[in-house]
Amino acid sequence: MIESILEYLANNPPGAWAGPLLVVIAFVETLFPPIPGDILFIVITGWAVSGGLSLMMATVCGVTGCFLASCILFYVGHKPGRQFVEGWLKRKVEPERIDRAKSMIAHRGPLILAFSRFIPGVRSLLVFMAGSSGMRFAPAAVPIAFSAIAWYLFLSIAGSIFGSNLQAAEGFMKHFEIWLWIILGIAFFIFLITRIRTGKKRR
Repeated sequence: MIESILEYLANNPPGAWAGPLLVVIAFVETLFPPIPGDILFIVITGWAVSGGLSLMMATVCGVTGCFLASCILFYVGHKPGRQFVEGWLKRKVEPERIDRAKSMIAHRGPLILAFSRFIPGVRSLLVFMAGSSGMRFAPAAVPIAFSAIAWYLFLSIAGSIFGSNLQAAEGFMKHFEIWLWIILGIAFFIFLITRIRTGKKRR
């Protein structure tokens, strides 16, 4: 799929539709995370920037698509998603674990959402769970927007550096995710040690 897109890009200069295409890529990737939207966004951004699209406009396009899709995920989580969590999921998972997850989002929801785009594999799910936890949209909108801005500014900068080179974009994202998981692992370890020490002091 991406190869055919690259072949088209190589034979066609960027047009006025480059910006809307970035909006669509970010929108679809947020709703359907298995799609390699991040790599595609980097490649299309590199191609569009070479044709005159500004770096900030590329970022705005990505944020727009991501935020619109996140609003849909939040709404689905808030309405039918809540019935799913309280129904089918509670029959498969211990209710106490679901309640703990809801409590964590209720107390640290804004912080989790602010970094949600940088958590591979579950970033869209976190927005869905925030909606199903009963969190109001108003306090969720700002961290969701912040996360989208930070993420798509990052991808736009990567696109301006690597251009429409697919191999460079794939290699960059692969190494980035490895380092990201290492950082998240260290952060979780520090958090766990802090909780254990806090618990011992309370005793």
